[in-house]
Amino acid sequence: QDPTADRSMESLYAELVSNGILQQCPARHVLDYAGSFSFLGSILEKSNILPDPSMGQVRQAITEYCILPLGSQYIHEKVPLIKSVLLYGMPRTGKTLLSHAVANLAGANFFNLSPRNTDGKYPGKAAALMIHMVFKVARTMAPSVIYIDEAEKVFVSDKKKKKEFQPYSEAFDRIKKLILKEVKKMAPGERVLLIGNSAAPQLCMKKDRKAFLNFWNKHLYVPVPDYASLRILWPALCSRHGGTLNYEFDLSTLCSISENYTSGAIDLVTSSMMTARRKEMLKKRPLTVKEVLQWLSKVKPISPEEDGAVRKWTNDLPVRAAILGGGAKRPKSAKKGGKGKKGKK
Repeated sequence: QDPTADRSMESLYAELVSNGILQQCPARHVLDYAGSFSFLGSILEKSNILPDPSMGQVRQAITEYCILPLGSQYIHEKVPLIKSVLLYGMPRTGKTLLSHAVANLAGANFFNLSPRNTDGKYPGKAAALMIHMVFKVARTMAPSVIYIDEAEKVFVSDKKKKKEFQPYSEAFDRIKKLILKEVKKMAPGERVLLIGNSAAPQLCMKKDRKAFLNFWNKHLYVPVPDYASLRILWPALCSRHGGTLNYEFDLSTLCSISENYTSGAIDLVTSSMMTARRKEMLKKRPLTVKEVLQWLSKVKPISPEEDGAVRKWTNDLPVRAAILGGGAKRPKSAKKGGKGKKGKK
């Protein structure tokens, strides 16, 4: 039974917009996720070592799994149905940027069902009406992206952990059963895609872990930039913020030093560094490695403990574990990108 049968699509659309659930998507492009394919990926694979995916491979996977099926009715009907994709990795690695890029390039509506965004809206049993409205409008006005940030918290059932998510007026997991029910109904040709972002997938343990894993059709690890990607990322972000690195700039040294920093951290460094006054002085006093490092020192690198926890979760994924169990070894240093696991098959 449709609880909104007596309402027009325009009124439902307007209500979701007014409540901040249906949002205007930033004009992002998948090429904004600047990074390279791996220099060493094929060599490592020949040595029976399974490296991280490169940023170039993540960009390619996003295009194949998300953008093309959403953007084309024909492709969506012909290719294997992908209802949901999980983008996971360390904070500030580009997961939100990629989610926005999918919606922007596919010309899709962007519904934000993140628990922090929906907190205080449609309280109690009204959550069922919210989810019904979102999926009804998403299907009717397709293509549509339904976005869930901190997706792992939706699946956590442990009461002690749930208390750590407070103070919020609504439980993070209140939409879990509702979205599971709606996703089961999704069919080829509907062009609706759920995209989850997670910086801590390891929070889902035991029975929660199984439910969390099985919900997503694809698990895409969004890595910290490796050396090859940093050589593209530093000049690209400097240029984006109005700066430039001249031919005498020692980019190799900078990339070697900054291998433990996320793309978001590097973006923060370049945006903070390129003030209006500094841009005016670039011709007389070009940027130097020493100057960039002074700004980089103000930003924290990735936490080895958090990174290790995410990597362990990655290696325990069914497909990944099967490959590793078949003889492939994990590199001691996981900084060099390469062809890794694009998703669950």
